Amino acid sequence: MKKSRKKSKSIKNKQIYKQEKLTKNTVSLENLEYDNDDIQNTLELGDTQSLLNLLHELILQSYKIEKEFKDFKVLIESVLEMIPQAVVVFNENGSLFYQNKKASNLKGLLNIDLNLTSEIEIKIDNNVYLVQSSKISHKQVITATNITEQKRQERLASMGQVSAHLAHEIRNPIGSLSLLAGVLSKRVDKKSIEIVDEMKKSIWRVERIIKSTLLFSKGVQANKQKHVFNDFKQSLEKVIDEYGYTKEINVKFDIRYNELFVDFSLYEIALHNLLCNAIDAIEEGECEIGEIKVCFFDNGNFAICRIYDNGKDIEDINSLFEAFKTTKLKGHGLGLALSRQIALAHDGELSANNVNGKFFEISIPI
Repeated sequence: MKKSRKKSKSIKNKQIYKQEKLTKNTVSLENLEYDNDDIQNTLELGDTQSLLNLLHELILQSYKIEKEFKDFKVLIESVLEMIPQAVVVFNENGSLFYQNKKASNLKGLLNIDLNLTSEIEIKIDNNVYLVQSSKISHKQVITATNITEQKRQERLASMGQVSAHLAHEIRNPIGSLSLLAGVLSKRVDKKSIEIVDEMKKSIWRVERIIKSTLLFSKGVQANKQKHVFNDFKQSLEKVIDEYGYTKEINVKFDIRYNELFVDFSLYEIALHNLLCNAIDAIEEGECEIGEIKVCFFDNGNFAICRIYDNGKDIEDINSLFEAFKTTKLKGHGLGLALSRQIALAHDGELSANNVNGKFFEISIPI
């Protein structure tokens, strides 16, 4: 009996101990409504701490993902700003979703037909753009690429081919006219010689244009040798005598350096073009007496020929050396473009100045 009572008492003590332990390690949630039932849930403290840790980690990961998303968005927008194309993105309902700065500067781009399915060429602000469209994830992406320079090169190539063909066709009859004018000048009287001389000057001008056109169309390659500038001075004086002009023009030479390493015929053509350009500017200018100064000097690295004139100012210095583009009455648009090619063929440079004394200069490495 005593053993039975002791056993019963031991079992009861164990139950009381378990109940106390359970009470100390639980949290009771009372009076909470879940669905339609009032239940009392008991969570272990260890599980609550794990849940809190999990939520904390989830929040940290969400912040990390949000930061990565923002960084990626900034990267994409930076790339879209760096590319040369204008980019516009429209929503499915036609409203604007995104545009980079290049697109915002092209006001006409927002008026593009959203049903565009193929690429088209449009003109905005005197520039030609290739517009392309594609649909991505219910968004319509439209890009506009400036192809003005490409179209200009295509036009120049076509004009160059036509000009070269015409120059070939004209060269032979002009050569015959030049020979006939030379023979005629020996047979006419003194009263008619002035007329023949004017004919020869006009023929010389046409021959110069033909030579420049053919040379420009086939490209320039320099065969450089050592020369002295005095040889070119005599050639320039001959141009002054043969080139036709109506005003009185005074030409001065200031030679401070003499030797240079160039292709004689090419460099001569470049100097002729610059001198004729100065004469034409004086003819179109308001000055009564023209002044041209030809300076030749060195700066230690380059042999520089600089030609000043007091004629008409340069109107558009940015497109000055563009082929087939001229503002002169007598110009054919190839003289300065060819002269620049010649300078580049000598690893040199052709430049112009319209401030504090108008001049053109060609610089050739010594």
